Amino acid sequence: MKRSLLSLMVALTAMSAPAGAEVMGGGPARTDCLGAWQVTTPETKANRGAVGVDCQDGDPTCDVDGAVNGVCAIGVSACVNRDGVAGCAADVVTGVTFSHRASQLGVTAPVLPAGGSACGEATIVSLPLRQTPRGYKPSRPVTLAMTVKGAVTDRDRVRLRCVPNGGAGQCPANPAGGPRELTMVVAASGTDLDNGVSGNSHNFPVPSGSTLRMCLTGCDAATDSVCVQDEAATDVVKNPTFGPPIPLFSAGAPVCIVNRFATPSFTGGVADLASGAVTGDLHLLTDVYLTTATAICPRCSASAPGKAGTCDSGRRQGQACRTESLLDVKLTSGRDTYALSSDCPPLGAPVGTLTLTLPVTTAGSTLPGPLPCGAKVNDACGTGTCDAACTGSACVATTPDGQCVDAKGGVSQVCCSNNTQTPCFPTGSGAGAIVRVGGAAVPQPAWPDPSYPKTAAAMLVSTFCEPATGSNVVDFVSGLPGAGALVLPVTQTWVP
Repeated sequence: MKRSLLSLMVALTAMSAPAGAEVMGGGPARTDCLGAWQVTTPETKANRGAVGVDCQDGDPTCDVDGAVNGVCAIGVSACVNRDGVAGCAADVVTGVTFSHRASQLGVTAPVLPAGGSACGEATIVSLPLRQTPRGYKPSRPVTLAMTVKGAVTDRDRVRLRCVPNGGAGQCPANPAGGPRELTMVVAASGTDLDNGVSGNSHNFPVPSGSTLRMCLTGCDAATDSVCVQDEAATDVVKNPTFGPPIPLFSAGAPVCIVNRFATPSFTGGVADLASGAVTGDLHLLTDVYLTTATAICPRCSASAPGKAGTCDSGRRQGQACRTESLLDVKLTSGRDTYALSSDCPPLGAPVGTLTLTLPVTTAGSTLPGPLPCGAKVNDACGTGTCDAACTGSACVATTPDGQCVDAKGGVSQVCCSNNTQTPCFPTGSGAGAIVRVGGAAVPQPAWPDPSYPKTAAAMLVSTFCEPATGSNVVDFVSGLPGAGALVLPVTQTWVP
């Protein structure tokens, strides 16, 4: 079927989402709060006159796909009864009608009548840049209009345009002349996340596509390959979270984990362009949500990574999202696949928030025992020892290099001698320690070749301490406080 350059992805749910519009749409101030537009996120405001929004290709505040790819995927929501507008009082909204273009694209109203703030589901409008022999030019503008009716009438417009990226979401140029940014994107397999000493929360996978970014300085084009992190610039361009929410199902307890970047997010970063070696401290605020087995974390309606859709539940139900990863979760009754997006956080408050510092490295990371990180016991092996190869559910497959893959999806390390399906940390003896081994590879084309981007496959690892969450259920199941360990195979990309 022939498609227009303006493409629509229709949301899967029919419930209203919390309001947060920022493009008021014009008209008299006394009626301005009755109708308004939300453009992808509540932070997006009109920047081209009173109703125009120019979205830079790849700007995550307005471009749902978050990539500089010649197309802006813009989420558009019709909202009513915007809070906090001076000189305008909320009213019961009984009707919303749309212009032909808005109706053609499938823009929907919130559930009516509405006496409070509400937004309809997001419609994803795709605006391609125009390509010329001299490069990209802004897309053709698209104007949407609606009429909101209550005791009075409010008419609102929004004019959307995609424009070439002028630096939004990008690291600044490296003053020394070398690459300006290193991105490290988590691979689709080979990851491992181990939490606490019980073994119940070991061998979880980390969602593919989770990304660490480092803005770089110091290294140059030919004489100095050692880049240091520009911490302030990294904090400006970083995503709010390290990857999407992570659905974990452990000993019957469904938990949704949101890893927010702290401020600063990454410190002491050093990256060698010649070898690919990286070190630094990752700072996270990890929110722990107790949820349900049927909806451990919210999902994005787009079924493939990189595609735009809407959140099926959570704090941003019905609003625009980009699927970042597909994660297969092992449940008691089988398996369930989650399309995950950092745009779709859980609803409500977490049962606890952990403040974590993870020293990540491509070398090696060691946490010695006994009883590291305030743990009360070293493992759940009882009379056994933590020194056995894993079997059964802890080894349902093997990686190309012979490591066991747990039924949960993460890589198994070591198990109890008296129950080889129970993972453990080998810290019980005075000489015991948790050890994770990383790896670096020379980015290609090899420095000082002037060609970019340069890429390499690397292994980031970390051993770290985790405090208790404050939830008796989570702390008992996981065995916290205690140690944590992380293995992340990543693709490095160095960009000029």
